[in-house]
Amino acid sequence: MLAVVVIIGVVLTFAVLGIGGDRRGDELASESQQFGELLRLASEQAVLRGEEWAVQIDPEEYRFLIFIEDKWELQQDDELFRARALAKDTELDLQLEGRDVVLETSEELKPTLMLLSSGEISPFSAEFAADDTELRYQVKTDTKGLIQWEGLE
Repeated sequence: MLAVVVIIGVVLTFAVLGIGGDRRGDELASESQQFGELLRLASEQAVLRGEEWAVQIDPEEYRFLIFIEDKWELQQDDELFRARALAKDTELDLQLEGRDVVLETSEELKPTLMLLSSGEISPFSAEFAADDTELRYQVKTDTKGLIQWEGLE
């Protein structure tokens, strides 16, 4: 009887662990989707306002910039476009126009991706990965300049 209880306990433990899924993978999916959606919204704002916008991407965060009076300034008009920290173990690999970009931390406001008032977006591909999950996600522009999100194999 005791052996049956132990076996049932072991089976239930594995069942619960299997149902739990990949929490870090889910967080990474959400983080990458948020990045893509914020870029899409910022691009729309640039067109609607007739302003030049950009995104500065560092290894640990990204922030939205706006070009005002011949210089880049931090976008502060809207809380939606506040600086966003990446999760501690998120790795972001970026390519611009097919070339790898080395992300560096900088206090100077320098655009990484351009979001122009004409609707143009710098051609890019951003791959999100993390140590605690096998899942990876990509945010990129397609040939028409539309921002896409997808899971990678």
